[in-house]
Amino acid sequence: MQPSVDARRPTTSSDRRTPGSAAAPLAVLAVLLAAFVGARLASFGWDPSIFVVAGDGITDPAAAPPHLGVSTGTDGYDGQAYYKLSRDPLTAEVTEHGMTWKRPAYWQARIGYPAVVWAVSAGGREALVPTAMLAVNLLALLALAAVAVALARDAGRSPWFALVPALFGGYLVGVSQDLSEPLQGALLLATLLALRRERWVGATALLTAAALTRETSLVVALAIVGVALLARLRRSGAPTPPWWVGAVPLALYAGWRTWVRSRWTEVAPAPPGDNILTWPLWGLLRHVGTALADLDTHGGNLVLVVLAVAVVAILGSTLATAGAGPSHERLALTGYLLLLACLPIWDRNQAYLRWCCEPVLLGSTLLLGIQGARRRTVALGTSLALLWGATAVATVRYPGTEDWCPAAVNTERREVPPCSK
Repeated sequence: MQPSVDARRPTTSSDRRTPGSAAAPLAVLAVLLAAFVGARLASFGWDPSIFVVAGDGITDPAAAPPHLGVSTGTDGYDGQAYYKLSRDPLTAEVTEHGMTWKRPAYWQARIGYPAVVWAVSAGGREALVPTAMLAVNLLALLALAAVAVALARDAGRSPWFALVPALFGGYLVGVSQDLSEPLQGALLLATLLALRRERWVGATALLTAAALTRETSLVVALAIVGVALLARLRRSGAPTPPWWVGAVPLALYAGWRTWVRSRWTEVAPAPPGDNILTWPLWGLLRHVGTALADLDTHGGNLVLVVLAVAVVAILGSTLATAGAGPSHERLALTGYLLLLACLPIWDRNQAYLRWCCEPVLLGSTLLLGIQGARRRTVALGTSLALLWGATAVATVRYPGTEDWCPAAVNTERREVPPCSK
């Protein structure tokens, strides 16, 4: 009988097993993404700027760039901030391109995604940015799946396990609304792969990039430092990543965030406090109670909540299996689950699906070290498929076609009357 691969050490070519083809799961993901993106574009006149989800509560339609459409009667969503930064990552203007920032330092600290878009769009060219934002996220999600295939192969598992993180609904929300989760997910999963292969410098660079894309990646950095220090105190001989693999990203992000905040001190009001945590599970239980009392209003979101919690719970159960993965991955997953339990974000499907991305990423990686458990695998696959489908239905026409004001260049080219300003 061939011995199982220890998830805590890098594998070699002699003990890797590669059942199945890596191309098949990547092809399935590409087809599903193409179908979703095509349906969303078709719903909004093939205008890629709908993925920005700009709303007239933040973006003035009269002052918006010609290549940016705006929905009326809504504030829009976070993609507006990333659009503004993609035009100029180091901007110091509170109001620009018709958009007025409420928390400029907060958004500029998440520079990773817009910096990549700025580079891809030839320096933030207006006509290219909406398409570049979408393209970067699609490529990032495919890259995430490719890294997941590599992790599965290293663990001797089927490449189809790569679809566990890649098909999570939170990443579909990221694609549909020009958010940072797909790129951060790809960088964070690549970090875990580099750590398992003991490529410390590469892991440090990848984790730093992930943190500059979304600071919640630093939970992994804290876990690395914590496990390394605990191993020293215990004088344990168990293999752990060096402490500096987590410390360097923490220090670099702290320096970047400090500089960003200092440059906005005289320009914009002090940002609101970032601490929104509540008692564990209080936000979830309160929303479930509210939804059950008014299913006509909240029934659709309740379905998404139940499916998302089911996926996270199944993957979180990997913590109950001793030796399922490296200590820093288990500690990071524990941290993400505690953070998720204390967030009051369950009434907004964009928010909780996004916050579930990291627990799903860590849990799916730990799952690779658990053999058998067929019932868990079936339950996970069913929950993922239902959640992806429900998320696609909920977001394909978001925030609504009735109040959509197309980009000016589209109304001119298609001879469609522009929206009233």
